[in-house]
Amino acid sequence: MSFSFGVQKDPIYGTYGEFTIGSEQNRVRAQFLLTKMKPGSEGSWENNLASQMVPWREVFNLEELTFDELLQRDLDDSRVAHDLIPYLLGDSGAFARFFPPILAVLVPKKPEKTGILPYYPPPSTSNEVSIGFGDLFDFEKAVIDGSVSPLGVIKYNRQKTAFIIVDGQHRAMAVLALHRQINDSWYSNNYAGFYQHLNLTENQIQNIELPICIVFFPDLHESNQECKQKGISLQAVCREIFLVVNKTAKRVSQSRELLLEDEDLAARMMRETLSKLKGRGESEASIAQIYSFAFGDSVSDAQHRKTEVVAGQLEYTSAVALHKMHAAVVFGSSTHFQVDSSNDITDQRRIKSSSRPAEILLGTPLDKWSTLSRRSGRSHPPHEVEAAVKHLANISDAVMLPLFDKFRPFAVHNSEMRALRTRLLDPDLKADPIQRKCYSLLFEGSGVRSVFEEHIKRLRDREKELLDEGRSIGDYVKNQLEDAKTVERALNRHEEEIKKRRSAILFNIDYTKFMSAEGNQADIKELLDRAQSIFDTVSTQAFQLGYLMAVHSVVELMLDSDTRYDRRMQVIEFVSNLYLNALNTYFSSGSDVEHRTLTGFVKELRSKVFDPNQLGLRGLLAQSVKEINESHWIFFRYAVLEIVHSKHAYASVLDGLSQTSETWLAEAYIRNLPNLIYTMIQVRHKYIEAAVNTSLNSTEFKQELQLVKARSIGEGKSDEEIKSLLEQLAAERTAEVEEKCKENIKASLGELAKEEKIVNRLLASVPVEESEATTEDE
Repeated sequence: MSFSFGVQKDPIYGTYGEFTIGSEQNRVRAQFLLTKMKPGSEGSWENNLASQMVPWREVFNLEELTFDELLQRDLDDSRVAHDLIPYLLGDSGAFARFFPPILAVLVPKKPEKTGILPYYPPPSTSNEVSIGFGDLFDFEKAVIDGSVSPLGVIKYNRQKTAFIIVDGQHRAMAVLALHRQINDSWYSNNYAGFYQHLNLTENQIQNIELPICIVFFPDLHESNQECKQKGISLQAVCREIFLVVNKTAKRVSQSRELLLEDEDLAARMMRETLSKLKGRGESEASIAQIYSFAFGDSVSDAQHRKTEVVAGQLEYTSAVALHKMHAAVVFGSSTHFQVDSSNDITDQRRIKSSSRPAEILLGTPLDKWSTLSRRSGRSHPPHEVEAAVKHLANISDAVMLPLFDKFRPFAVHNSEMRALRTRLLDPDLKADPIQRKCYSLLFEGSGVRSVFEEHIKRLRDREKELLDEGRSIGDYVKNQLEDAKTVERALNRHEEEIKKRRSAILFNIDYTKFMSAEGNQADIKELLDRAQSIFDTVSTQAFQLGYLMAVHSVVELMLDSDTRYDRRMQVIEFVSNLYLNALNTYFSSGSDVEHRTLTGFVKELRSKVFDPNQLGLRGLLAQSVKEINESHWIFFRYAVLEIVHSKHAYASVLDGLSQTSETWLAEAYIRNLPNLIYTMIQVRHKYIEAAVNTSLNSTEFKQELQLVKARSIGEGKSDEEIKSLLEQLAAERTAEVEEKCKENIKASLGELAKEEKIVNRLLASVPVEESEATTEDE
């Protein structure tokens, strides 16, 4: 053998084996070494491996990783410290327990930026018993008495290699924590606080060993052009192993599955969008940043039910929501884009049109495809898939990214979050451990927050358990819980301040003077309630899907069946800007005056548009639906169309139509406007009809009818008289409900305009006489 003896390499000993991964056409050979690592201070090769088996957050700068490189779960240190380590040590600390093997892939680190290289270097040596990859690592089978044995050794370069733990990183962290604690080698690690309560002796850990299966792929090297052409890389096979292993282990969250999914093109588009957000600078304070998007491994109730909301949180959308948006606009059927259609687009099993993406790609180098299956991410050459993903992702991103950046509620929120982030980066606050933890919880991902919440829950449960048993609460639990509570209080103060500041700015109210006024608590509560109904609603999947589909439903009206990609993008961007400006007009006071009291826009009826308990469009939906979920995007598509063309916002639309330099866009919009508004009015009547039917079929009204019928029978009235009386009651209830519906619509729109009025006021050449009967009331 002629390995690179000039380079320092550490050995790993074990037994080797081989398996394959991938489909028949894309099958890759994998070799593994079954070995072990061990905490301790003896300096053995097992100890060295324990030092090397660190989580990704310590090997790489997560800020620099792409979403295609995020291969490990978020690490729950609280679970490691409170569940796994006590299990390893045993109740008395005298008996070591056993863990099944962890699974790790040996990969090359990038030499400059963080992340991993897609391939090993070309083999420097290769024969039946050994293979070497330059100064990266070597593998050799042991030959005993002239025969190849099942024993082997890997010699790895600590500086250039990393181990991606695709299964068992919490088990690995438990052993690493014991190893660091016994060696006092935490240094300035931010997560050391989870483990400082551990008082260990060598005797306690001397029998702890963790089996490891280390995998490498001898054919995935730079000189293998076949693998490169097929797009088979180390990242791809790591994702494949992670998903396969974890589907049969602890449930991987939906967002994590999507971050690792390669076949589903919508998942790839979602990652494309997240990567755009992650790569943004901070030149503008109001633009959306990645920390406002929820993704990670926490599986909340919101992911289990058909919900729409990250209500009350500072994150206003999620990876799962982005995935649904991309799937909707790229793989939805033509009926989904009809304004009066009730076909739900959130049922992912049915969103798989293969003709629509091919139509979208007309005019690109990919228009050779007559169809494109949603799950064909591995069926085409990698460079073509990458190009398709970028083109198709733009279809949704051209609408949603401007919304997240410029829609007033989001823009105000973004600015305040940016300001808080800047304050917490001040050197004095960074030196404060409580404020440093607050920064981490607010700006380093939803996974960090979920770990903290689980940690404080464990501590509280432990405290209660000790109190119930009449036992003393130890210093560790007491100190950790007090520290966690202090962080929680500081975090809540930051969040409450964000909510107050964004509420004041949204309604043009002087934050400092308004919040400091004496006896102002009732007004502050009203301000926060009014703002919360808006922020909570626009943070729902229902609203975001509804807005996206409102824009694309209009776009589909304006396009021909053979429209080329570039022209389609022009129409999308035009309608997106038109509607975004109209929404911002609607959610603005129309004045730059900054109020010191609760006056202005906040007191207008339209500020209650999304409050289900007030008169407004959301109140209209509440007449037939008590709780909204993602499937109610259909209502918000209708609501967006009503708002955009309403008395409060139509002037913005008119400006956009008259000022565009591309007059063909304005002409196409005007040409389709009568049909659009007619359909919108029909949907309006459907919601009124739904409210009437809900009321007539309610238990309360049916009981009322039964009482009237029974009383009438007792009074000796005839069947015809009773029938007439019941019909009269139904007619009265219908009229009452219809009137309430009209009040809800007028409260938000300023009027109950007919189709003719809405259309005519957007036709610059047709003056609208207010004396004409142009509202439904008249």
